[in-house]
Amino acid sequence: MPDAAQKGHHAELISHSYIKKNLIYLDRVYRKTNSTTEASYCSKLAILELCGWIELSMDDIVLRGCVRALKHDKNRKAIRDKVKRNYGFEYQKHFVSLITSLVGFHGYEALEKTIPTPVSVGFKSELGNLKEHRNSLAHTYFKGVTPHYDALSITIARYVGQSSVASLKS
Repeated sequence: MPDAAQKGHHAELISHSYIKKNLIYLDRVYRKTNSTTEASYCSKLAILELCGWIELSMDDIVLRGCVRALKHDKNRKAIRDKVKRNYGFEYQKHFVSLITSLVGFHGYEALEKTIPTPVSVGFKSELGNLKEHRNSLAHTYFKGVTPHYDALSITIARYVGQSSVASLKS
């Protein structure tokens, strides 16, 4: 990810193209390697990169809302400080907590009503699945036997989109 996207440095909205580019690069490395260990590292890194991008994107949404909605510097600082202390991307625990700090529960409920239920349910479900997958990867290391991970094309298709998979072949 670009240096500007590091925690606490949200200069601009984190573009979807950044994570897409990183995952496509990892997929190329994955496809070219003859090492199962190197391929596993690519698969593992892809999930960790994706999760990092999601977390920073959630933070960025809140920080952009902070600038638009809050007028007093002390309130803006309080939100920025809360974002800096937020390490995770669980929907309820991390994202909703930040959103409600910004707009309150009433504002959050109004916002949530604008999102179609199937989209909301699907997003929360995928985020939960991704969180479990990320945790299992982040808290392990290779112990002689190379573990099995999904191919990069599966991760890209599932979380970035089918059009990205098609671009891998070109």
